[in-house]
Amino acid sequence: MDVNMQLAGVKNDTLLSKERAVVNVENIMDSIQVFFYSVVFVLGVLGNGLVIWITGFKMSKTVNSIWFLNLAVADFLFAVTRCVPLVKNAFFDYWPFGEFLCRANSFLKYLNMFSSVFLLASISLDRCAFVVLPVWCKNNRQPRLAWIVSGISWISAVVASLPFYIFRGLVLDSKNKTKCSVTLTIDRYKDKDTNKQAIYLHRFILGFLIPFLIILTCYLIIALKLNLRIRARSRKPFRVILAIVITFFICWMPYHVFLLLKLTGVKGLAMTIGVPLASSLAYLNSCLNPVLYFFMGLNFKKKLNQSLLAIFKRSMWDDLALSGLSNRRKAETSTNNHLEDWTVTGS
Repeated sequence: MDVNMQLAGVKNDTLLSKERAVVNVENIMDSIQVFFYSVVFVLGVLGNGLVIWITGFKMSKTVNSIWFLNLAVADFLFAVTRCVPLVKNAFFDYWPFGEFLCRANSFLKYLNMFSSVFLLASISLDRCAFVVLPVWCKNNRQPRLAWIVSGISWISAVVASLPFYIFRGLVLDSKNKTKCSVTLTIDRYKDKDTNKQAIYLHRFILGFLIPFLIILTCYLIIALKLNLRIRARSRKPFRVILAIVITFFICWMPYHVFLLLKLTGVKGLAMTIGVPLASSLAYLNSCLNPVLYFFMGLNFKKKLNQSLLAIFKRSMWDDLALSGLSNRRKAETSTNNHLEDWTVTGS
């Protein structure tokens, strides 16, 4: 009898120690997320605000500048709204902001993801068309078309994000604390596991898999068409856009992988640590694009005191705009040469 009681006591102590360890890990991960939220909020608001100011007010409206402007708006909205989970993780161990902010926070988070990846897919198709159909692009690749495609991308992103507003709400956890989580509250959706799987797969397929295949196909076509040789004048914007695409998928792929593992029922310490870290990496993507614009637009052969405006403009020049400028300069040079020849022969 005493032996059984001792064994029961040992088991209880073991369970308590495991629970304390899990709580400690969760507290550490909350602190890490607070740090990342702070970085995303500060750098995302300042960096994307600067890009919006430059592309919206200081640059002529080209196709490229419209792409960059829309990407910056998506990232800016996401960065601003990170103040809500930042405050929650820093000061509360429950959701204190009510159901509307719970739903809105989830909606805006996925609006950023869907709008960014849809815009990146559109940009990749634009780059592919620029290489495969140069004559068509010269006649039809206009800012108006870029605005239309951007608008379609935003509308599609809003529609794709709606499930994360509808199926989100407040629930009580095992400790009777309010959490903001996926909740299938509509009566006819009784098979909750099936519908949770549908939401997870919706997010993975629309927010990652299909855009990834489109983008990969576009850049394979570009590489084959150009035989990996890009004209010097289009090298800069091509590199910038390619860097944005690669950065997006590096940041978001671990997030989707961990959520798919979570969907299959994988649990344990690896998930407790991995999911918050993957989420933090995904959120960090919203403040990285301005950094890419800066360093890829900076001419290190010159002094580092170049103006921010000049640096950002250099990374965002449009290929066709450069082509037109180059042609005008060639025409002016040719005209001047003819005038000089005429003057010499006439004298």
